[in-house]
Order: sequence, then C-alpha cells, then structure tokens
Amino acid sequence: MNTQYLRYAVEVEKTGSITKAAQNLYMGQPNLSKAIRQLEQDIGITIFNRTAKGVEVTRKGAEFLTYASTILSQIDELESLYRPHSENCLELKLGVPRATYICDAFTRFVAGLSGEEQVSIEYQESDPLSILHAFSEGEMDIGIIRYQIMNENYFLSSIADNKLQTELLWEYNMQILMSKDHPLAKMDGIPYHMLSGCIEIVHGDNREPPVALSEFSTQAKMARPSKRIFVYERGSQFDLLQKVEGSFMWVSPVPEDILKEKGLIQRPCLTRANVCRDMIVYPMGHTLSVYEQRFLSEVRSNVRRLQNQN
Repeated sequence: MNTQYLRYAVEVEKTGSITKAAQNLYMGQPNLSKAIRQLEQDIGITIFNRTAKGVEVTRKGAEFLTYASTILSQIDELESLYRPHSENCLELKLGVPRATYICDAFTRFVAGLSGEEQVSIEYQESDPLSILHAFSEGEMDIGIIRYQIMNENYFLSSIADNKLQTELLWEYNMQILMSKDHPLAKMDGIPYHMLSGCIEIVHGDNREPPVALSEFSTQAKMARPSKRIFVYERGSQFDLLQKVEGSFMWVSPVPEDILKEKGLIQRPCLTRANVCRDMIVYPMGHTLSVYEQRFLSEVRSNVRRLQNQN
C-alpha cells in the first residue's frame, strides 16, 4: 500500500472535496482522483461517495481513514526522531540539580538563541541518582550532578559504571537561605544548633545514596530540625521562605541580584561540615555540541560571579 495515497485520502476527507484537496496537495485533480480510485481498489472498499457537492465518506471509509490517520501520525513521529537534522535545529536534554545559579544560566542561554528553525529542550531539575539513571537509559545528553564530599566514593563508582566523563564545575559550602526578616538574619554565620525550631524547606524527591553509616562524618550525624516542609519545585520554595516566619533552606550559593529580587539572604553555617561538589557529566567519547558548550559557558560564568561575590 502506498502511504502517499493515505495522505491523499486523509486530505480529501479533511476538505470534503477532491478539487480543494488537489489544490492543497499541489497536484492535478485528475491525478488525485486516479490515486484515490487506485487506493480503493487496493483495499477493496469504497472510501468516498462522489456527489454533486463534493465527496462523502462511507461507513467503511470512515473506519479506514481513522486507521490511516493513526498510521501517518506514527510515521511522522518516527521520521522526526531519526531524520538528519539541519544545523539550525536544536535538540537538547539536560539534567541538573535544583540550583538557582544554574537555572539563571539556563535562562540566559535560552534567551540568547536566535536563528534556530526548531528548538526542543528538556530541562530536568532532579537529584543525582535520577540523573545518573537517565544517562544509563540513554535519556540525557549532558548533566550536572551534586553530591556531598562524604558521598564522593559512591558517586565516582556510579559515574564509572555508567561510562561517563566528568569535569569538576566547582566546590563550595552549602549556604543557609532565608528571608532578610528571619530572626537569625543579622548573624554573619549561624551555628547549626540555632536552626533547631526553625522550619526547614526540603525538596521531597531528592533521593540520597545508600551510604554506610561508617562513612558519615560526626558532623553529618547531627540531628535534623524537627520541622520540615517538603516541596517538589523551586517556585514554591521562594514563596515559603519569603512568607513563612523562621523558614530556611540549604542551597548552593545564590547570585546577589536574585537574592535582592526575592528579598532573601544567605548565610554560612559555622558548625556543620557541608561541602559539596557540582560535577559536569556526559557520556564517554561524547563531543560537546555548540549548544552544550554555550550552556556550560553561561553556567561557568555564574560560578565565577559567585566566587567573586564571596
């Protein structure tokens, strides 16, 4: 069966007229009529009844055209997935931690796109275990994973198992993010025990690796605050930090202009070791595309800003 004939029949059904369908298909009416008759002969049914006002779809024809439309849709999707793309086509799948400095860089990256005929970007904010799993399933082009230093052996092993190439983006101490009106806001550094009784905002789907207790430092075993609110996207975290008195959140350093915009401040913790590394990861042997390099350039630019800021 000629799939082009299926497209012809679907167009005739859509317009209700062979004449109009022929115009839309940029072909002569006699040739279209001939193609429809050949299709009807091939499948052994009458798809259209010809009338003075145009064409009417028969009962069998309507059933056939439903199947034809589904088949054509699947063919189009298959071709879209595997046809060679032009240089002006951007397809990118990114996996990153929930980090304001990365989101800000991504926004600038997207705002700077111009001239691309097609753009399809998947920007997934997730925990490192989910990002590594996405790489194992071939569902990620490039990613940034975050882990605490005490968990490094686990993640380096997982990275090797997934045959990923890595590049250290930067190393930093996690900060305490809170409203500028927080009761502890006037302190330059906050002892960990003073967070007791405060409300901690936590990303609820941030899975932690199965690390043996013997690998944790004494500081890591310190009791967590008894009040916790679990959120699943970054927008709500800012609303809570701004409006819920005494709330706070552990975050990577945040650019100063965004802190001012949100009415927030960040402070170091004086008595808790919380050193993290953000690592760029991508498949071994993968050559970074122009777009991937542009995105990473924006991210690195923000890292330099934060390092100078501190």
